Amino acid sequence: MAPRRRSWLFALFGTCAASLSTEAWANGNVSHQWISKTAATLVPADGSLRALVGDPALRQALYTGTMFPDWGYTPGATADEGAAGESSHWEPVQEAYRRWIADNFAPPWSDEARLHLAFYLGMTSHGIADQTYDAMFFERSRFYEAKDHSEFDQDSDVMWAGATGPGEVPMAWLPTPQLLALFESVVGKTIDGGSMAQKVGLVGFAIHAVSAIAADPEGLADAEADFPWAAARADDPAIPGNPPSEAEVARRYWQSNWALLHGEPLPRPVLWTFPADGASGHATEAASIESWISIVFPRGLDEAALSAGQFHVVDSAQVEVPIEIDLFYGDSSHVVHVKPTSDLLADEVYVVTVDPGVQTIHGESLAGWSFTFSTGAMGPPPVNDDGFWDVPDDYEPETPSSSSGEESEGEGSSGTADPTSTSSGGEAVTGAGESEDASSSSGAATSGTSAEDAATAGTDAAESGCACASSREAGPLAWLVLVPLLRRRRRI
Repeated sequence: MAPRRRSWLFALFGTCAASLSTEAWANGNVSHQWISKTAATLVPADGSLRALVGDPALRQALYTGTMFPDWGYTPGATADEGAAGESSHWEPVQEAYRRWIADNFAPPWSDEARLHLAFYLGMTSHGIADQTYDAMFFERSRFYEAKDHSEFDQDSDVMWAGATGPGEVPMAWLPTPQLLALFESVVGKTIDGGSMAQKVGLVGFAIHAVSAIAADPEGLADAEADFPWAAARADDPAIPGNPPSEAEVARRYWQSNWALLHGEPLPRPVLWTFPADGASGHATEAASIESWISIVFPRGLDEAALSAGQFHVVDSAQVEVPIEIDLFYGDSSHVVHVKPTSDLLADEVYVVTVDPGVQTIHGESLAGWSFTFSTGAMGPPPVNDDGFWDVPDDYEPETPSSSSGEESEGEGSSGTADPTSTSSGGEAVTGAGESEDASSSSGAATSGTSAEDAATAGTDAAESGCACASSREAGPLAWLVLVPLLRRRRRI
């Protein structure tokens, strides 16, 4: 790869979007937002979950929750903030928040509860999307494009913004007291709320930066040239782990967690598989990544209790394929790769079985699961009906927030900093944000707040539970600096 100049802006974005650890990759926040937005349209219409995630008054809370987990990766984050931010991606913190919501609210959900629920679902979308992206799409790019992938997440986010349009910087809504208490109790870290709010503002600035780079033809072409395999397949429905497949996984994860929030059992023990149940044309060569069989579970798994003996791949003659397994991110993660260690047969039908008893980190024992696929041109009849995920839930109907968009997005009540208490907790918003398409975001206010102001907002808000503000208006001075920097981001 030819050397290139890197603008200050792109370097700032890369620092905001990438992990402090070189071992963590993941989507950028324009992609994350698109995933949550698309997942909301995939949730079955007429159900109570759709009434929540499709409520315009909750859009800002949903989008803030979606971008929130990356706050600990921003410039100036301390080691403790990095640890707390990383934990925001994972089920232990998210599950503790879900339990706090369930303990303090009940259907029919109040306006305050609905804000918490939207933020929580945004967090879960981010976490499950990163895992599926890293385990499948990122791994394929590394398999097919043997080069340095340290900029893959930034470049792929630019590519996705170029394909789907700019991201929206939400008017930030943060349940600050609850989050700080979760970091204290689950992660063992004491975090300053004002500093956290500032860094959420920086994530918003990264959304600005990516959208601007994608709008510049040279910046977009540069990103696409870095990873041509990924650029050509980001929206290919046959490729697992790209944003369209992430959105499908995210909405199923939402539906599973929605059941738990209503005191119901998990709808299914498996969220999604590659290949899909009844699929054809699966690769046969064990040396190819395409021969892998990937299973996404609805709960974080207990790595110590997981074994290859719980997974079986059997052909039509009842001969079992030798395999090894990889729980991609280890304990608490959701994606298991089942890897054949010898070539599969051509034009053969296989049945994959997961034994009952796979253990989650929450002490649950999952039910068994089976699905089938073919290495030939014609797929077998599926074992399961995935139309299951398109049936609306029958929980108590949700009523959209009775308050106006500005009130729902811009006001909250004061409360306790202990998410395990019986008090409802407190949230507030400072500042304002605006959608890229103002007509599509009900209740979004407009202000002259600059991106730099957004990044420093919230310092006086920690004790009251206030959040930070973000705005899509970068401000005249910011954009005067931004444009020439973007133009310098090119190959030489």
